[in-house]
Amino acid sequence: MKKLLIAAFATMFATATFAQTVNMGVSGTAFYYDASGTETVKSSGTTNDKSDSGVAPVGSIFIETELPTGAVVGIDYVPYSAEVGSASNARTDTDTDDASDSAGTNTVDVNFKNHVTLYIEAPMTAAFDGAFFKIGVSNVTLETDESMATGSSYGDADIMGVTLGLGKKGDLTNGMGFYKIEGFVSAYEGHEFESTADADSVKNKVKLDDWNAAGIKFSVGKSF
Repeated sequence: MKKLLIAAFATMFATATFAQTVNMGVSGTAFYYDASGTETVKSSGTTNDKSDSGVAPVGSIFIETELPTGAVVGIDYVPYSAEVGSASNARTDTDTDDASDSAGTNTVDVNFKNHVTLYIEAPMTAAFDGAFFKIGVSNVTLETDESMATGSSYGDADIMGVTLGLGKKGDLTNGMGFYKIEGFVSAYEGHEFESTADADSVKNKVKLDDWNAAGIKFSVGKSF
């Protein structure tokens, strides 16, 4: 998947030679996520299922090229670490097979870091003026920021996603540029995280299932 992302990136700039214009701008997204996973607790093998959903605001910047065919090829980048979810799990007992597994409240924040999307926007028929269909491929670092009763921690992971969307593009007044509004759905791959070892060298594992997201994005930009 990463090789595909690199190939798409190279293709974008290869097509820029034939581009009519280059657009740059900023976007704001109301991002809805729905994810679930399973924690496997140390040597006992006890499993705890957890799911989480919610809405997070995400800002991004983009640069794109318009081709003679009317299609748009672009890159959207989130230039900061954006929190998209959090969870906690209060434990009142210990793992009976592992005395070092302390009771307490485990908390974790999940952040999107270095979220990059390569996308193509294809114009729809003339009957839908300014409307477009969008497909994108994303790479993002899933960053965990946790506080564990055991003192262990989980690492980060790079995952891939695919986005499909429908949108509408129009001109702003007084030649100030253009706007786009779109709705989209995304599917991201899961990942298995393994904690750092505790004193007994036993590790917890958390398996994040493949998960879905949806959102509404509003963008403003300028052509050059």
